[in-house]
Amino acid sequence: MTNKLIKFNFLFFFCFFLLTPSNQAEDANIQPIKKVESISLMNCYDLALKRSETLAISKEEIERAEASFFQATSQALGHVNFVATDLRQDAATDGSSSGGSSVGGTLTQRERKEAKFVVSQPLFQGFKSFGALTGAGNLRNQRRYEWIRAQHLLFLDVARSFYQVLRYQKDLQTIEEIKKLFNERITDLSQREQIGRSRASELATANAGLKSIEAELARSEGALKAEKNILEFLTGISLEGLKLEDGIVPQEEKTISSFLMTLKKRSDVQASDNALKIARKNLIVAQSGLWPFISLEHNRYTKREGFQSNIDWDLLFKIDVPIFRGGETIGKIKDAVSNWKQSKFAFSRSTREAELDIKQTYQDWYTSQEQYKALRDLVSAQEENFKLQKEDYAHNLVNNLDVLRALEELYQANRQANEVYYQTKLNHWRLQVASGQCCQEIS
Repeated sequence: MTNKLIKFNFLFFFCFFLLTPSNQAEDANIQPIKKVESISLMNCYDLALKRSETLAISKEEIERAEASFFQATSQALGHVNFVATDLRQDAATDGSSSGGSSVGGTLTQRERKEAKFVVSQPLFQGFKSFGALTGAGNLRNQRRYEWIRAQHLLFLDVARSFYQVLRYQKDLQTIEEIKKLFNERITDLSQREQIGRSRASELATANAGLKSIEAELARSEGALKAEKNILEFLTGISLEGLKLEDGIVPQEEKTISSFLMTLKKRSDVQASDNALKIARKNLIVAQSGLWPFISLEHNRYTKREGFQSNIDWDLLFKIDVPIFRGGETIGKIKDAVSNWKQSKFAFSRSTREAELDIKQTYQDWYTSQEQYKALRDLVSAQEENFKLQKEDYAHNLVNNLDVLRALEELYQANRQANEVYYQTKLNHWRLQVASGQCCQEIS
């Protein structure tokens, strides 16, 4: 009975594992057949945040700044150590005592052990600890704002590449449509030439225009591949089979004064402000060299041998007054003052540059928006013109060159409107970054 049960279990598991690879093979065959997925600008930005080595390096600078903060804290809080010593020495040979509890016996005994807690506490360092501690805190804030600024700049890189890919994709569609219309005109001209209703020069002009469009098509295809490579580099994923979502950018109704009010929210301005504070604290640290240094050191003994075995603790109060250091302190102060002045100029420059950036990006956004509105009307007018030219040509009221000219004008207007459309979207996010408001949810 047991043998039959073993055989049955073996047969059951053998059939189970035999069927499992077949199911996996079916899944493997089905897996490559996927529905076309889509990816938005914010999705690309999230991927770029995880992929960017520059952001990772910038974030590690924050960790280093926090390390500096802990080091500065240690200067203000002092140190507590446990020290254990075991002294071994050669025995005295001059006949002096080598043992006992006398001073001589303690100093000449072969082995002497000691264990103690040592507390070293600076009481006053001329505000050096205060300056170092607050300066380290400002350094941490500076690094954090620089990291935020790097995120904003990365967002602009992703947005620029994202909209360029969409632009070239739309551009290719426009060129293909115009190419199709040119082929229709060439077919019509060929038929008219055979019956003598069209000149050979008209057909040659149409063919030349078609070759120019084919050349532009090849250029746009190459530009699209190049932009896809850049976006793939930023996101770390392949765009093969992915559709980019052309989301709607929110309409701005704020005036330029509203954006200028958020000037101080820019991360690079705040980083520069913290750099100025650090320079001011470094000046305090340099000036501390002119002040006396007051410290306290306390020893608490847990084990002592010799004539001091009954003394459990001692306390040392120390005042160190600097009198002359050969100009070292004055040199440090002058260097700190110069660095502080440079930081003031750098902060002023970063503030003015941020203001200029807001004004320029606002003007770019406003101009591109108005330009796109005009180009939309131009495309509608060119479409109507091309339609009328075709009708007049059918009634022999105009020649084929007029129709081709209308077609080329429609072609150029479509491409120009497409370029300005995506530039307007990019200018919107440039304005958000310039005013310190970035990376909001994109619909």
